[in-house]
Amino acid sequence: MKIKKPMKAPGAETTGGAAIADRFKLDPVDNAASRAGTVSKKSATTALIFGLIALAVTIALTATIYQHWNFLMPV
Repeated sequence: MKIKKPMKAPGAETTGGAAIADRFKLDPVDNAASRAGTVSKKSATTALIFGLIALAVTIALTATIYQHWNFLMPV
């Protein structure tokens, strides 16, 4: 008596670690094409504005902490 194993069709759903690896498989990237791209002026300006806002918030929080420290530790 011979037991036949069921054959999986190509592209059939796998289980376990192979299913996770197949699900997150990335397509190959053409590095030559990605190096030729440039950043648009609008996106660079937006990044600069948000960077300046983040710098202003950091300076304001640092000044607030410094003033609070002076309040707690009088000379």
